[in-house]
Amino acid sequence: MAKRINPGPVLAVVFLGVAGVLAWKYYPREAPAPAPVAQPAAPPAAEPAPPPEQYPIEAVPVVPEEASEPLPALEDSDPVAWAALSALLEGGDLAQWLLPTHLVQRLVTTIDALPRRDITRQVYAARPIAGELVVSEAAGTRYLDAANFARYDAAVAVFERIDPRALVSAYVRLYPLFEQAWREIGPPGRRFNDRLVEVIDHLLAAPAVQGPIALVPAEGRPRWEFADPRLEQASIGHKALWRMGPDHATRVKAKLAQLRELLAAQRPAA
Repeated sequence: MAKRINPGPVLAVVFLGVAGVLAWKYYPREAPAPAPVAQPAAPPAAEPAPPPEQYPIEAVPVVPEEASEPLPALEDSDPVAWAALSALLEGGDLAQWLLPTHLVQRLVTTIDALPRRDITRQVYAARPIAGELVVSEAAGTRYLDAANFARYDAAVAVFERIDPRALVSAYVRLYPLFEQAWREIGPPGRRFNDRLVEVIDHLLAAPAVQGPIALVPAEGRPRWEFADPRLEQASIGHKALWRMGPDHATRVKAKLAQLRELLAAQRPAA
């Protein structure tokens, strides 16, 4: 549909223009004032300095290892990144949890999105948790059933078993790849390790939800939403912790606190 144009402002501009021409033509004018002396142009404003680096990757403690092969280009890094993460599972199947292509890029994008409200599925690193969401009903209200929490048993157990220092050491070795992927999506001047610690702090700050969580059908979509608008407006990361249940969330937070201490080379603030 064509956009209607209000003729009022246009007519006003035309009127002022015609009036200006007539005034210039028929009214006496004083001699033109001398041209002002040109002033030197002010120097352009300096670009704001990037925020200072909070958690230098060089300060992160790592497990000593023998000299390794140079890292590949980011676009060719899937085999190296996959092998490094697979080694942490001690025989476990990484493909059960993560997508194998564009692994570093997906991890960076997923981590960055956890404090946000949504993320495009195509760039998400993790595979969906197996099984259907378990929902119960009482007095006409639907709830997130506690039986749903068992879907996360295996994932949380795997996460707990990973040696945090070995995981951080693998991350530091691969860090140039993470940093390169971060430069493609992150703000200028910020390093990825700072963002990673910031995201962990966000997850550690997730409040505990007391009692069963009420659910409602999502309008126009085949899924469930939190009935409480405050919960539904929360971040991806906080929602994930609530869906896995309070016991799992406590265990995941304990592991994240260990990783945070290593990544920040200091203890988290109380």
